[in-house]
Amino acid sequence: MSQWKLRILKPGEKEVISNPSWDQIKSVLDHVDGYNLDNVSLFSDEAGDLMVAGGDEYNGIRLYYVSYYYDGYSEDLVNPSVSKKDEEHINITVQKVGTDILKRYLVEYKDMIKAFKHFFETGELTKDQEWE
Repeated sequence: MSQWKLRILKPGEKEVISNPSWDQIKSVLDHVDGYNLDNVSLFSDEAGDLMVAGGDEYNGIRLYYVSYYYDGYSEDLVNPSVSKKDEEHINITVQKVGTDILKRYLVEYKDMIKAFKHFFETGELTKDQEWE
């Protein structure tokens, strides 16, 4: 597999870390808060790009939008505790812009970290989480 790159987008600046360790990646993901840092992606030429946005707090819980892109194909991580029939949108921050995202595509921290760790270790999406 080619080298991983971690892209960190902050207001007015972009940073790219080449060949990051899992500890570096997790440290950056721990700071995604919808305010100071609201967009991070882990990518390689072979595996594609796993992106997280948001981190905004909603009813006391931080919510994240996790999306995968590769060669024109994309999938979003699904929140297992939200019904597919729930059409409620929640406004989260994506690159400093409020964006309405379907509630079923907003996951909690543990689900976001699990998806990133597996992607970092294998170059694939998790099999035990739902993607659509």
